[in-house]
Amino acid sequence: MSAASRTRPLLRLGVYKLPLAEVVVIQTIVRLYASDAAFPWQLVNAPPYDALLVDGAAVEEGCPQVAGMAAAVLRLTRMHSGGKPDTLERPIRADRLQQWLKTTEHALREAMPARSTLDDAAAMEIEVSDSVRFMLRRWPPALLLRNDLDNIRMASLLARRALNAGELADISQLPFSQCVLFLHSLQTAGVLELHVGPAVLSHAPRSDGAVRRDFGPGLINGIRRRLGLRTSC
Repeated sequence: MSAASRTRPLLRLGVYKLPLAEVVVIQTIVRLYASDAAFPWQLVNAPPYDALLVDGAAVEEGCPQVAGMAAAVLRLTRMHSGGKPDTLERPIRADRLQQWLKTTEHALREAMPARSTLDDAAAMEIEVSDSVRFMLRRWPPALLLRNDLDNIRMASLLARRALNAGELADISQLPFSQCVLFLHSLQTAGVLELHVGPAVLSHAPRSDGAVRRDFGPGLINGIRRRLGLRTSC
């Protein structure tokens, strides 16, 4: 079955500091399962990654640089190394790698809320005050972006600078409600950094500004509670 006939988005698998011989083995395994529509993984040469395979001997456990590359990291270790979580003992076995990828896919999909289940009210749970800005801490998984050009455009903007929901809507030229939906998905996925600062009214009210005014005060109070600040009356 061709990739075009798949019903689910492809997930990006990367390798980091692995010996060339093992990279070839992984390439072979991925190709072996590529004809299976239930196997959504593709091996890619550059980030962003959804999952990353690294050499446990060359990369320290919990390395921040590696942790920021992908939502899931699998460390390849020597034989009889204890079988810790998210490790795979050498030599690489296709069935064990496939099982880890299957488990990882399930975890990624569980973390990504289906867009069809998010109505405007649920999406507005995210803070949309002008004083609350967001920036990506890492590139979102392909499952969240859904190969959607609007999502990729918004993610690219958030990767470069911190923006509030209104600024994101103005710069991207997309509806405010669509930007809030996307921010909600990013926040749920844990890839957003939140910055709170003085409000700067740098954009004109949008056509869906009435929705924003309806939800704004309650949402601002919600973030104040989470930050341990006093809420307004």
